[in-house]
Amino acid sequence: MPILGSSASQSGRAPGQPTGVSATAGNAQATVSFTAPAYTGKGTVSYTATSSPGGFTASGSSSPLTVTGLSNGTAYTFTVRATTAGVQGSASSASASVVPALPSYALSQTFNASGNYTVPAGKNLLSIKGVGAGGGGTQGSGGSFPPGPGSGGGGGPLFLLMDVSTSPGTTYTVTIGSGGAGSNSATNNAGTGGVTSFGNILTANGGNGAGYSSAKNAGTNGNVNNNTGTRTSNAGGNGGLANNTDTHYAISMGSYPGVAGNSATNISANDNNVGGVSGYGGGGGSGGTGVRGHNNLGGGNGSSGGGGGSANGGSGGAGGNANGGDENGGNANGGGSGSSANLGGGGGGGGMGGFVNNLNYGGGGSGGTGGTAQILVYVK
Repeated sequence: MPILGSSASQSGRAPGQPTGVSATAGNAQATVSFTAPAYTGKGTVSYTATSSPGGFTASGSSSPLTVTGLSNGTAYTFTVRATTAGVQGSASSASASVVPALPSYALSQTFNASGNYTVPAGKNLLSIKGVGAGGGGTQGSGGSFPPGPGSGGGGGPLFLLMDVSTSPGTTYTVTIGSGGAGSNSATNNAGTGGVTSFGNILTANGGNGAGYSSAKNAGTNGNVNNNTGTRTSNAGGNGGLANNTDTHYAISMGSYPGVAGNSATNISANDNNVGGVSGYGGGGGSGGTGVRGHNNLGGGNGSSGGGGGSANGGSGGAGGNANGGDENGGNANGGGSGSSANLGGGGGGGGMGGFVNNLNYGGGGSGGTGGTAQILVYVK
């Protein structure tokens, strides 16, 4: 007969109850940790974690255990029991509940200048969002006929590229396009916003600069292409078109304000951590017209330029004024320069110079530079 307390007498004794059970939720799974009991019986011990609800299980020789097959969005608790030589111990107390869920994106890096991006360890999905570069505004004209204010440059496009499959350690070349420069002569169109790209999977063409002609054609927006992932993109806003209606004569009675650039259409996202893209890519405003004196009354101030779209496109410069005795006399100030844009916005058009006499005007203001691009990279 075995002596009480001997190994022989304890060989059929059940192992103790695990303690300190906790769970950490993952994507359709949970990792269950616990402290082994002081007594585990004689022989090899194994542990089984069981979910409630569902009864999903995972077994192993030590903590932790990973229970798979769970439903995301459902709350689960877990118990653990030990088994030795076919003898099963009592189940532990239940863990606190956890809710499995899809992994969330987190901002990994922001690019305001060109560089390289390397995918961090443990990450296999990317989302990329941002705005392309803006086009430059046109210089306002003056000093010779026909005069006129400059038009605003086009805004860069907005983009959001979701769920791009990748591998840890993969490196991508990131190019951030610069804003287009404003046109500065009758033969030089305003510069187009530079191309922005992320590796070979996304390319955003910058907004176009405004053309320099008697019509002062407004700049147009850019576009986006991609070859993987799910893309949403919207064109930037068009620049404000300069008002050149019967400039020489109409301004004898007053002046014209600049025209505002258009706003870009914002992008919304179904992932709150990534968020949408908004407030960028507005077109630049056109410049204001200069004025001339009239009927021995001297000229007043020229009109202000138009505001940029989405508040981030450059504003047009103010038109120059004409000080002096009558419509054919006095000194004329040059038009104001268009302002440079914030991220992705089109540059503002330059203001027109004030009228001096006959067909002579003060110099026009220079066009503003378009805003640079930006890319934000999220991972999970």
